[in-house]
Amino acid sequence: MENRESVTVTGTITLDEFKKYQAYHVRRINLSFFFVLLVLFTYMFVSVIDAIWFISIWFAALFALVPSGFFLLSVKTFNRHRAKKEFESDSIAHNEMTYTFSEEGVHQKVRRSNNYYEWSDFSSLKETPELFLLYVSKRKAIVLPKRFFENQEQQEQFKQIVREHRLR
Repeated sequence: MENRESVTVTGTITLDEFKKYQAYHVRRINLSFFFVLLVLFTYMFVSVIDAIWFISIWFAALFALVPSGFFLLSVKTFNRHRAKKEFESDSIAHNEMTYTFSEEGVHQKVRRSNNYYEWSDFSSLKETPELFLLYVSKRKAIVLPKRFFENQEQQEQFKQIVREHRLR
């Protein structure tokens, strides 16, 4: 742990970034839901199609894509709407936040409120193309849009601090 410097980032989360954070959480559930429906609809259609079993499975799977895809699209639309309502109701999320990452932990400043997290409070770090998500529980994370960072070097310094504390 030779790096004794800290990284400070500031910004306000947008609705789009909050939706991406929420979508990341339900991604696996949505895919599981889609595949379960695909199997169920395929099974249902196989019993209706009168053909050689090999051909009927392929046609049934093809037909099952339509209702399964429709349900997946509906669930995604519902989740985006729910994320929008949650974001709009969260008054703290609309404020500028400042995070300082150092060897001691994470300092979060929002308005006149100061929160301190020790590195042991975090379970993992997930990186998406546009966000860093520092998880404090299975479903709760500090959302850090990459645009909060001044440059790529500052992002790398942040990742190094996180790696030193064994968050993956």
